[in-house]
Amino acid sequence: MQHKQAAEVTLQDATVEAHGLRLHYRAWEPTVGARTDLPPILLVHGLASAGNIWDLVAPLLSQRGLRVVALDQRGHGASDKPDHGYTFAEILADDHAVAEALGLHQPVVVGHSWGGGVVLEYGATYPQDVSGLVLVDGGFTQMGQRPGWTKERMLQELAPPQFAGTPKDVFLTYPQRGPLGKVWSPQLEDIFLHIVELRDDNTVAPRLSRANHLQILEAMWDQPTLALYDRVTCPILLVCPEQEATDDRTRQFLNAKREGIARILEAHPSVRVEYLADTIHDVPLQRPEVLAGLIAQMAGGA
Repeated sequence: MQHKQAAEVTLQDATVEAHGLRLHYRAWEPTVGARTDLPPILLVHGLASAGNIWDLVAPLLSQRGLRVVALDQRGHGASDKPDHGYTFAEILADDHAVAEALGLHQPVVVGHSWGGGVVLEYGATYPQDVSGLVLVDGGFTQMGQRPGWTKERMLQELAPPQFAGTPKDVFLTYPQRGPLGKVWSPQLEDIFLHIVELRDDNTVAPRLSRANHLQILEAMWDQPTLALYDRVTCPILLVCPEQEATDDRTRQFLNAKREGIARILEAHPSVRVEYLADTIHDVPLQRPEVLAGLIAQMAGGA
């Protein structure tokens, strides 16, 4: 049996100007074995995260010959952090400008968590500019329609944790308490330390300010998530991690996801869903090989 040889890849960290901001990105460029017949991949992170969350997935895609770009969206990572401009329209306008500037022609756009809602609106707003959408545990539900929820409750429950000043070593124990502890590695440590700000005194702080975080939550409440599917013309894949619910809050959240997906499929039966058993929210970190394979299938490079 013959095996395809992995493409040779270069990694670039750089910035691009968009709407007066410097937006940082990471680009994995195949130099040998590039699949120029396949669309590039644009990876979009979740709330209070950064492009580095894709550091395990992106190399697996680029080794298949795919051009891959992971973006730090405004307010996040190493990108500029203005105190305004956090509506979905403004965020996705940034992302689209970066794709245009980097020559990402009709990419497959992949979003994790809040990024799922971003890429869903991206596909609805620029339907001619995308080849496919992959929503990873995000964009499944309409927050403003959750039973028993009010905007005030949402802002209270989803407000960012106050961890500024936490010693680095203590901060790194938090993700290791769950399933990631079983696969913990120096690379995972590096990813988490790039998502936050590492201070000179060896403590950490969030890169996304609390005020900007709350602006994004307000935008999430107002987004007409389910109606956006009506405007998307490209193929859509939903990647839904599932794990056993150990408390009422988790159980309610899982039920809301399943109900949201059922509503999406009822209106749009062509949408594809992949359920991942025993998988946490941070799919790009726990199941990078599985996720890379699903994204590659969407791009036609499986």
